[in-house]
Amino acid sequence: MRFTTATVAIAALLSAASTSVVADDSSASVRAIRRRINSSKALKLNAQAQDIFQNSAAEGKDEVAEAAAMKMKKGKGGYEVWGSDQSNSVAGETSAGVKGSFLWIWDSKSIADQLAGGADASPLSCTPNDAVGPCDLLDIFPQDLEEVGSGAALGSLPAFGRLHGVIKDPSNLYVTANIFTPAGGYVGVIDTKTKEAIALFRVTKTNGNASGRSVHMSIWSTDGSAILVDNLHGKMIERIDVTRDKKGKIIDLVFNKSAGVYLGKDFNSAAVEEATAFSGNNAFGNPLIGSVDGSYADADTGNLTPAGKRKEWDCSDVSIPDGEKPLGGCRPNNLPICPITSTKNNAYVTLGGGGLFVLKL
Repeated sequence: MRFTTATVAIAALLSAASTSVVADDSSASVRAIRRRINSSKALKLNAQAQDIFQNSAAEGKDEVAEAAAMKMKKGKGGYEVWGSDQSNSVAGETSAGVKGSFLWIWDSKSIADQLAGGADASPLSCTPNDAVGPCDLLDIFPQDLEEVGSGAALGSLPAFGRLHGVIKDPSNLYVTANIFTPAGGYVGVIDTKTKEAIALFRVTKTNGNASGRSVHMSIWSTDGSAILVDNLHGKMIERIDVTRDKKGKIIDLVFNKSAGVYLGKDFNSAAVEEATAFSGNNAFGNPLIGSVDGSYADADTGNLTPAGKRKEWDCSDVSIPDGEKPLGGCRPNNLPICPITSTKNNAYVTLGGGGLFVLKL
């Protein structure tokens, strides 16, 4: 990744498949519900669903009508809602969001049941031994996974907690799990169909901040061939290269040290703790994939952008030549928030203190 120019963009969204309804337009209520659900793609209902839909709409029971339509439609479809819960999933912690987390997943049938007046939507399980969720982050990524190189068990390493977000890939086949406790720096990949972990990495620790590393968010490239990882406390955008088969299944993930871009100042290679991958079996007994490759010597770790401007400057260093001062004045603390990718192969990196960098993937 390399710098180009700057503009502004921000978005981070876990979206779901839309549904639509075709029904008799005999009432304004039916037509309104039909439009609200989404009539752009016709989806026929069976006779029973038609009756429930029509009768509920006629009685003004809009939510019941919508639920019936979504619950009883013919053929394939539906959706899932994924929610990341940053709470600790273990008792006894003195601070919030430092150990474990929960992942809540509901399917459209369960949601439709609740909307139709039934029981509360029941969360799905992510492990073979649990009938229902929520899913414990410490079970999705078993604590006996080993860090490649050190051999340390995941459970012995610090700050594995605070699931800050799950971001889908362009094909809806996988999500990234962004684990944000400062000094942790973990990012995982989960299969959306089986709900099992397929990879886990720990990002680079740098001298950019006292906490050294954390993963605030990670975003897929628009073609799904890369994951851009926002190493907030490391002040670095890092990249995982994605290899897929012809059906879109991920068959390899490589954390590419050569592709990193450091956004702080005075990168100290002697202070770096290198990125790592984890090995071992997931909750379903399947082995994780993933490795680390490349060299920080090839990464963009200098103080200047290609335009010759300081990436980070707090205005106190009066020795900086005028020609190196950032446009717009001081930029004292470049904490990257989200690397938003575009179809033009760019990444728009928003900063916690304001401002933005644009990288070329």
